[in-house]
Amino acid sequence: MALLKENALERLTTAWNAGRLAHAYLLAGPAGSGKEWLGARMAGLVLGVTADRALSHPDYHSVAPESKSRRIVIEQMRSMDQAIQMKPMQGSTKVAVIRDADRLQPQAANAFLKTLEEPPPGCHIFLATSLPDAIMDTIISRCIAVPLRAPGPAAQGEGEHSVAVALVKALSQPGGGDIAAGMRFTRTFQKATAAIREKVTNELEGELKQQIKHYRESADSKWEESREDQIKAQAEAAVIRERETLLHAAGEVLAAALRHHHLPSEPCPAPIVGLAKSHPPEVLLRRLAALDRTRDLLARNVQEGLALESGFLEMIATK
Repeated sequence: MALLKENALERLTTAWNAGRLAHAYLLAGPAGSGKEWLGARMAGLVLGVTADRALSHPDYHSVAPESKSRRIVIEQMRSMDQAIQMKPMQGSTKVAVIRDADRLQPQAANAFLKTLEEPPPGCHIFLATSLPDAIMDTIISRCIAVPLRAPGPAAQGEGEHSVAVALVKALSQPGGGDIAAGMRFTRTFQKATAAIREKVTNELEGELKQQIKHYRESADSKWEESREDQIKAQAEAAVIRERETLLHAAGEVLAAALRHHHLPSEPCPAPIVGLAKSHPPEVLLRRLAALDRTRDLLARNVQEGLALESGFLEMIATK
């Protein structure tokens, strides 16, 4: 279960006081969940200073994406590894923080695996990420996960907003949703997904070109083919995560209308109030069930276009 940052800090502090703090933690949560806040306070706790002083402590070491491709490269991890293997400059403890750990290049991650598995005595490592699914399994398996949640609803991205608006529009037309409205919503959703796929693919292909240029003399054709396959897999994983975010945005529209039936005195946007007035709870529940079946089709690797079209038609045209 995801925790608020304050609850996570309390648990980790208890572990530290009992001498049970693990050597590596994965702090995972969306923007606003407090990953950096928690990492700084744990660093202060381990080093015996305040959180603000921890960041300038000689035994505090951190890395973040710095390269042109916004990745954490192997040179950064080797430098950190060398630093934490040395004797602490003050006291007997050290802290290593890896920000945006999902941006670790595979070579950088592999270079840090042994240290992550067997860090020097007194060293505690904290990896922070908003996309834990993008991190190599070999990294995740060596850390204790600390899932975090934001204290309030996260701000919607452009794709999520367009999907939410399109769904309200499809269901608010006279007579309710129909097949034509379902097809229009499907096209909006697919357009948002296509934009995500193009953005992710362009970023990763740009990274591949930079790597090929950098390792041109030492890399062989097999490495290049292997890296291309990795990039394709990374791109597809990123698209699937973002697609789920868009599906969640659609589900939130229906859930908000359902909540308005049960809590009519709570503040609620006018479009959602209108949707609640035109949709009895049982209809909203049927639409939510249809959305869940869409997720199930996608999870069973039914062709994406077919799964979305059939699922959304059922969700919107159902009465």
